[in-house]
Amino acid sequence: MSKERRLELINNIQEQRHSTVVVYVLSDRRNSQGRINADAVREIYGMLRELKPLEKKTLDLFLCGCGGDNAVPWQMVSMFREMFDLLTVLVPYKAHSAATMIALGADTIIMGEKGQLSPIDVDIPLPYEAKEHDLYHASAADVTGFFSWLDGLGKVREKQRIDAFLRTMDTLPPLLLGRINQTLEQTKSECLKLLESRKRPFGTSANKRIIGRLFSDFSSPDQCISRKEARSTFGLKQVRQDDAIEPLIWELWALYEEEFKSRDPFLPEDVLEESQEDEFTFHDHKLTFIETTKRTRVHKEDVKIRRLREYPPDIQFDPQIVLPSIPLETDAGEESLWASIQQWLQSNLPLLMEDSIKRFKKTLPTRAYERLHLRKRWVDE
Repeated sequence: MSKERRLELINNIQEQRHSTVVVYVLSDRRNSQGRINADAVREIYGMLRELKPLEKKTLDLFLCGCGGDNAVPWQMVSMFREMFDLLTVLVPYKAHSAATMIALGADTIIMGEKGQLSPIDVDIPLPYEAKEHDLYHASAADVTGFFSWLDGLGKVREKQRIDAFLRTMDTLPPLLLGRINQTLEQTKSECLKLLESRKRPFGTSANKRIIGRLFSDFSSPDQCISRKEARSTFGLKQVRQDDAIEPLIWELWALYEEEFKSRDPFLPEDVLEESQEDEFTFHDHKLTFIETTKRTRVHKEDVKIRRLREYPPDIQFDPQIVLPSIPLETDAGEESLWASIQQWLQSNLPLLMEDSIKRFKKTLPTRAYERLHLRKRWVDE
């Protein structure tokens, strides 16, 4: 019934707005968020081709998501520009970071009463070995915020600035700082291209002011930009409201929330604690929906959670083995007795040892939990 109602709502929006609607929504469930990735571009393209011939040359992209790969928005928007004359983004709820970048490329952004944009979060691609250390979990906003704070201290001498920079390099390697700067500038450039791709773009100075505010040192990626704030503070004059479709887009998003279980946090560690098991797999987590009136594609994954135990440096393991009564002949001697015991141990000792080790492991304290994301795939629904 949920899918039938979703398709009905999509069709109603299309009829009211005389447009083609494609839905691209990602889970905002706590601990199980969907992420904007490049594979979605190919999926959306395939679904748009199925709608050809496209009589309506206006695309309405119904968009919700909490961020992802900042290289994807330009790939997606440039594809839309090749296929449609006008692009509108419908934002009923969260369209943060990379989703905000997609919205920047729209001719019109229709935001609902609860619609949210955000400043752009810049992910720093790190080498594998660096990801294991907390020192490398800094974002571009952390680094630029530090130097902005330094500038705001007042009369800071040049030598003090150099000393602060050298101390920063003791914590973050110079190559990482260079990568942060490169990624930040590249993302700003992508945002400028997106703004300039609009049918009626703002002037260059207006676009740069918008980018400056979205990447301000005082803006957190967690900040939510409301409809009024987007227009008045950030200069996004293309933001509109549409009271006619407001109830439709909110109901549609609420149906996807049910599919994602957005209001029920994903807490796999609690399951292990309750069951006392060391491993459990959660199947078919829904992370992304791409939907049109003709087809539905869902991105799913399985999540395996493992308990990692804390092993002591010296393990003392003393298994206790209780032998069952062994039937012997009344005149059996000691050699026959030991032969029967040896035969029984050869048959049963491996299983007894395995069971003893399992029980011993369960007495060890939990050190951490490991989460594995398996079988990531797109499926038809």
